Order: sequence, then C-alpha cells, then structure tokens
Amino acid sequence: LNVNNPHFLIMQGRITKVLNMKPAEILGMVEEAAGTRMYENKKATAIKTIDKKQMKVDEINSILSEEITPTLERLRGEKQQYLKWSKNNADIERIERFVVASEYVQAQEVLSKNSEDVAKMEEEVAMYEDTMRTAREEVAAK
Repeated sequence: LNVNNPHFLIMQGRITKVLNMKPAEILGMVEEAAGTRMYENKKATAIKTIDKKQMKVDEINSILSEEITPTLERLRGEKQQYLKWSKNNADIERIERFVVASEYVQAQEVLSKNSEDVAKMEEEVAMYEDTMRTAREEVAAK
C-alpha cells in the first residue's frame, strides 16, 4: 500500500485481503492512510519521556522524604534549642548585671555607713582627747 500517494487506492486483488483483515489491522491501515500513525509514534515517545521524568520525580521525592526532610526536622529542632539557649543566656547575663548592680549599691551603702561611723568615732576621739587634755591641765595645775 502506498499511503503517500494522494490518490490512495486499493489495488484489484487486494480488496479481499483488506476485507479479510481484522479490525485492528483495518484501523492501522486507515491511520497510516490518514497520516496519524506518525503522531502515534510521537505520542509513544512523549509517553516514554513522561514516564522517565516521573521516575526522576519519584526518586527525588524519595530522597526528599528519606534524607532531606529528617535532616531539616533535626535542624529545626536544633534551631529551637539554640534560640531557647540564647534567650536563657541573655536572661542570665541580664540577671548577673542586676546582681552586680545590687552588690554595688549595697557596697556603697556599707561604705556610706562606715564613713558616717568613722566620722562619729573621730568626733568621739576628738572629744576624749579634749577631755584628756583638760584633765591633764587640771592635774598639772594641782
């Protein structure tokens, strides 16, 4: 059969052969005559390509679910732990600064109190020295 001929004809003597063909064979002959067989080949090639691409997608999804997702979850957990640690560390530093400031204020108060006590003691010493000088003068005068 010459399907490329625009005047496609079934030759005499072959008509019985065509009439005796199975439906699938007749369909093949009509597809060939209509020129759609070429598109079937392209369709089959495209389906093979799609299947190969789908296998790659499935492989990538498998790798993603088996390796990347668990690693990502582990890293997210580590991130949460780090953020918690960082917050706690900042709180500790802030509280340490408050403790140092409180100790400084207490030390200043103790220093101020001691300074007042020293001033009182110096006044008492001066008063006792005056009393001793006065007593020595009285003793020396007698």
